[in-house]
Amino acid sequence: MPKILIGVSSSFCAHFLKGQVSFFVQKGFDVVIVSGPGEEISMLAKAEQAKLITIPFTKKITPFKDLAQLIRIVRILRREDPDIINAGNPKSGFLIMLAAWLTQRKNRVFTLHGLLSDTKKGAARAIITLTEKISCGVAHKVIVVSPSLKEHAEKRKIIKPGKGIVIGKGSCNGIDTDVFSRNETVFNKAALLKKEWGIKEDELVIGFIGRLSKDKGIDILIHSFNKLQVEYPFLKLLIAGPLLEEHGLDDTVIGDLTGKKNIVYLGKMAVVTPVYAAIDIFVLPSLREGFGNVLIEAASMELPVIAPDIPGCRDALKHGINGILFEKGNAESLRSSIEKLILDRPLCNAYGHNGRQFVADNFSGDTIWNGLLELYNSLSEKKI
Repeated sequence: MPKILIGVSSSFCAHFLKGQVSFFVQKGFDVVIVSGPGEEISMLAKAEQAKLITIPFTKKITPFKDLAQLIRIVRILRREDPDIINAGNPKSGFLIMLAAWLTQRKNRVFTLHGLLSDTKKGAARAIITLTEKISCGVAHKVIVVSPSLKEHAEKRKIIKPGKGIVIGKGSCNGIDTDVFSRNETVFNKAALLKKEWGIKEDELVIGFIGRLSKDKGIDILIHSFNKLQVEYPFLKLLIAGPLLEEHGLDDTVIGDLTGKKNIVYLGKMAVVTPVYAAIDIFVLPSLREGFGNVLIEAASMELPVIAPDIPGCRDALKHGINGILFEKGNAESLRSSIEKLILDRPLCNAYGHNGRQFVADNFSGDTIWNGLLELYNSLSEKKI
């Protein structure tokens, strides 16, 4: 049977692969996952019958450790002998693609989830840009997770025109709208969550789910919320997700995150559907995104969504249909966008209804998985 090796950087990326791995196992593929260690990826590999090999990838540039990991990946590739390699994320994707090129592996696929270099400056930007170009350059095909990211990456000359492909309308794994849906069980869990954290039924909840870092715009969100909360004291800000070690947030923001009574920080949550159900308006304030999977998760949960007008988000949100695009990095633009929805509940309801339909029409998991199968079959001699 054909073997595919899938590379991701961390355990948190398990949600990029949920359902996809079992799809390929059922189609007759032998699936090997190379990932940073963690509970999420271990549970997924076990549940979906994949072999898991863990490597403690770092986000920072660590030359000696990176070289040791590159040598280890070379050995893994020689031992596993995969027919297809698909790796993404900045550090892990670069090392796996480089190892695949050095060992002359066939059928190298790089998944471009976004451009880390977009938010870097000086030497760091130059170095990361170079690694992004190498990752895409040594790949035979580059899967880009959104049409606007593809256009942006071509404009920055990260990928050559014609080399990048977008499957369906975008996203790396699609979404199961049955899982991300409003139902009695989810709302009961949301009610318990609200009670536990002291969120009253007459309070309006602004929410964010994802990794917490400066790149995700958490400081902008908290700044905007603090201004809004003065005028609208019935607001609560609900945030869920891991605080990254290299978050880059200043002490004031961390203090607000953990010490303000109107800001509720849940930390990392294994199951996020009750969190979505507890939210009234979902905000993704990122400075860069490849697609913005949380936007389609929130939309599938019938929430109005707000995101910056940047590559990726433009594809995961339809401005004026199911949400609002605001000016990237502009706290006042974000504040006024949130305020518009605070003052117009019928508009929120309309955006929520439209969003559910938008996701169902464009971002099913089956569309992404069958598109990947078609690509792999076109590359591999062992077709399914």
